[in-house]
Amino acid sequence: MAKLQIKKGDTVVVISGKDKGKQGTVIATEPKK
Repeated sequence: MAKLQIKKGDTVVVISGKDKGKQGTVIATEPKK
């Protein structure tokens, strides 16, 4: 699977689920440990 290149402050769009189509800003990321 390709690594996602998103970081804090990026604008993202929900592509599935009950919030599909909504936009938001990334407030935190949790890299794999």
